[in-house]
Amino acid sequence: MVTNIIFNAFSYLKALIFLIFSLFIVAEATAQTTLYLKPTVGLQTLFSDFTQPPSYGHLRKSFGNYDFWSLLVQYDINSKLRISTGVSESDIGWGYKIKAPTTRAAQRTAAPIIQFPLKADILLKENIRIGKLDKIGYRYAMIFDLYTTAGISYDWFRFDNYEGAILGLSVTDPKLDKIEIEEKLPNVLHRRGASIQAGIGFQFKSHDKDRLDIQLVYSQGLRKLVTADVDYTINQTAYFLQMAARGTAFRITASYPIRLSKRRKSEE
Repeated sequence: MVTNIIFNAFSYLKALIFLIFSLFIVAEATAQTTLYLKPTVGLQTLFSDFTQPPSYGHLRKSFGNYDFWSLLVQYDINSKLRISTGVSESDIGWGYKIKAPTTRAAQRTAAPIIQFPLKADILLKENIRIGKLDKIGYRYAMIFDLYTTAGISYDWFRFDNYEGAILGLSVTDPKLDKIEIEEKLPNVLHRRGASIQAGIGFQFKSHDKDRLDIQLVYSQGLRKLVTADVDYTINQTAYFLQMAARGTAFRITASYPIRLSKRRKSEE
């Protein structure tokens, strides 16, 4: 157990070092770079799939909200392009809702997943101004840059197998349809995966400096990491479904870039 943890930690450290090294190579090829540290927090909605649809009931593919954080190193290559890498903690989860004529029963499960993203932001429109505060147009309520963001991440799923363990849920009110649910804790198919990410961002500015950065991002897992078997009964009739999760999520995040350095490459 300890050996596996050390091996996994070393593997992910190597991946992070490789990503940061890639940023330095790109930076060396540019005339000017600005380096930022970018702490980020957010909320996300998780998505799951059916590998075997329910015989009766209703799937709830999305559910939330779950927290999200990341710590990135960002390079502003020029006024149009910036790239970043670092480490994030997201969640992988699965959820469903069982519906009977007079009863509803819902269950959701989530577990942490560590991601090592490599992202690129491309400027779409600069200095968008909203809410004029004076007649001459000198002050505005909001000034921001609109940009698109895209990237890929290396994912590490940290959840452990618990063979034979079961989550139970039941609705036994005699006036309602009786529902009983038994969900086995997930079968881990893979611990390593990847995700692709895309979205839009709003880089708010004040006095020509970057301030609060808001992003709306959809992250699509590329590989099924876990499955979960669910046995349930409605009025003593047995049914079955199986869920699968890839780590797919939609999130809204907020970050504040902290400038570490600004460097202009000397001309030779």
